[in-house]
Amino acid sequence: MSGMDIPALLRKHRTAAILLLAALMAFAFQGSRGILEPDEGRYTNVALQMLQHDDWVSLYRNRDSLHFTKPPLTYWGIAASVSAFGHNEWAVRLPMAAAFVLWVYLALRLGRLFTPARPWLPALLLLGSPLAFLAANWVNTDTVLAAMTALAMACYAQARFGGGGPRWLDAMWCAFGLAFLTKGPPGLLPLLAVLVFAIWHGDARRLLRPLGLLGFALIGFTWYAMVIQRHPGLLDYFLGHEVVARIATDTHNRNGEWYGPFTQYLPTLLLGTLPALTALAVYRRRAPTLPRPVEQTRFLWLWFALPLAVFSLAQSRLPLYVLGLTLPAVLLLARRLEAAPFGRAAAVAGALWLAALLAVKGILPTAFDHKKDSRAFAADIRPLLPGDPAQIVFVEDMSRNGLNLYFGADIKKVSFTPRPKPISDSAYDASLAQELAQPADARVFVLKREIEARFLRESAAAGAAPQKLGEWIEGRTPGPRDRMIYTLPGEFDRTE
Repeated sequence: MSGMDIPALLRKHRTAAILLLAALMAFAFQGSRGILEPDEGRYTNVALQMLQHDDWVSLYRNRDSLHFTKPPLTYWGIAASVSAFGHNEWAVRLPMAAAFVLWVYLALRLGRLFTPARPWLPALLLLGSPLAFLAANWVNTDTVLAAMTALAMACYAQARFGGGGPRWLDAMWCAFGLAFLTKGPPGLLPLLAVLVFAIWHGDARRLLRPLGLLGFALIGFTWYAMVIQRHPGLLDYFLGHEVVARIATDTHNRNGEWYGPFTQYLPTLLLGTLPALTALAVYRRRAPTLPRPVEQTRFLWLWFALPLAVFSLAQSRLPLYVLGLTLPAVLLLARRLEAAPFGRAAAVAGALWLAALLAVKGILPTAFDHKKDSRAFAADIRPLLPGDPAQIVFVEDMSRNGLNLYFGADIKKVSFTPRPKPISDSAYDASLAQELAQPADARVFVLKREIEARFLRESAAAGAAPQKLGEWIEGRTPGPRDRMIYTLPGEFDRTE
């Protein structure tokens, strides 16, 4: 380029360069693999139900079953993206990619406050985090939550350390409303750090902003009020099943053992801060510590430690619960690296690291079990079907909710024996006999070979005569866990 080399251009437009790099890392290869079960399939299916029901308030797993395990913000993002960009994997994963770019941008903004000598350093360390990068390429609520909580904390930091006016506190409350609308109470754990920090420094009254609190209430609680009024019994479900059971019991069977924090959170945090820890190991002896206000260090430690303590004490633990804590950890490490003598070798190593992450993302589709890829499963069974199914019913089997993206069909799971059905998050939608009693609706039944004989007996007892369409072979040779594909005579003979 005339009069300016590329490195000089990047230095001049560093923010734009970092955000473009974040976008490349986030959006590349997003459609290269199918929807993976169970998590991606479940989130995708619930979001698609919004479009199919034309109902953006109630959350459904199918037309007969509600699914309120998470608030709607991530589902809204997926549904809006699919509506705008079509029924494809790239559109489904777009909200997580966009949240990642926002998260990196907020790391850059926070870098201006906490590592002013190198404001870009936290953003680059977050950009190279394997944990943050991989989470952004997976359909989940945690990446969106990390971005929303980072937005809230960035607003508070701007008000407290950046000379911002009280409107930043109003923005903080609104951002916490979005965090609450993403994952409920876990979204408010960083607020605990803000409250403790403000009380510590005697300015807690400053947080009591009427406009901000109103924004928080409207954003965070309006949807809850609507669905609780619409579905009696949902309040007890939210408080009992989704709050008390997760905190005080191991009802959800999610690593409730005493050592759960060490097996779930320690590896996660190490993976999340790997580039920063590596740089610290290399440059620790050559990186003088720059003087920084103790209040800033205290704030970052509270942001990191208090939520981690709550997550560790709760009996429900999964690795991505602490994804959002990657940012305060990176900021703390970046402060230690602020004066490190980075040179050309560090730049080359960083570029190679990011290229390696992209390469891993590109080859990732080949690493997953074929039977958990709903796109591959859909391609395998499509030739067996006489037409597009309206419902795909899994009999005593793991339901592949991601098939909704490929067939536009309701996904159900039925059992042989009737079971109590809670208001949300039911293990089964109905019994087989109850399902067979429903009107014809282009249904396909999927079941393991090992229960095929019982399926036929139970169906005959209910007055049905299922028709076999074919088989899906799980391994190289037929086995008991292969899937048998059935329908009922006449179900695909409807006039469209």
